[in-house]
Amino acid sequence: MEPRKHEQPALKLYYFDLKGKGESIRLICAYGGLKLEDYRFTTRDEFLAMKESSRLPFGQVPMLEVDGKLAMVQSTAIMRYLGKLSGLYPTSDHILAQRVDAVMEQAADVFMASTVLTYGLRYAIDLSPEAKEKSFEYYNETILPCHLRKVELYLESSASGWMAGTAEPSTADFVWYCSLMNMADKKEISEKNKSLEDFPKLKAFVAKFASLEEIKEYYKERED
Repeated sequence: MEPRKHEQPALKLYYFDLKGKGESIRLICAYGGLKLEDYRFTTRDEFLAMKESSRLPFGQVPMLEVDGKLAMVQSTAIMRYLGKLSGLYPTSDHILAQRVDAVMEQAADVFMASTVLTYGLRYAIDLSPEAKEKSFEYYNETILPCHLRKVELYLESSASGWMAGTAEPSTADFVWYCSLMNMADKKEISEKNKSLEDFPKLKAFVAKFASLEEIKEYYKERED
């Protein structure tokens, strides 16, 4: 998208040994040629110890440590930073940057209800198992398909097949691919939504992203 403007600093990601919000950070580094030390907590106690030590500004991960001293948090902010380092975020075209930001932020809106239902107490919501099940049913049948239809329409306006219409993947594509993969791994999401059978543009987007050589190589190395 744009040439790199800076030498790469030392990058170290702190996150759990799962995909979640850390996966888009791992993938943009793999695709963008950024060397990343991918540190995965071995136990939850290890994370809690770091949290209590004040190394995490908001007590949350993912956290990207830069040059061993600067702690970056909030996944979309980290993605924007890595996008600038790798040339995968538009820095000179402010209109395009807004488009990338908008579709990247939309991913949080689409899956917010699922997050709240899953981690209710974190959001001061205490649902009974029955109420949680009923809420997920409504989310699967109404809320999620409505959101995905809007993103499907947004993709139709993209001549390149990438979320923001960029010539190559932008930060938004990494966030969306990982969000859709996380959706597919979630047991409370219906099989119909997971399959994306009603959303052919989104399904094509997932296949397009997964076919990138750097992404295939990353997962091949993980399997090995």
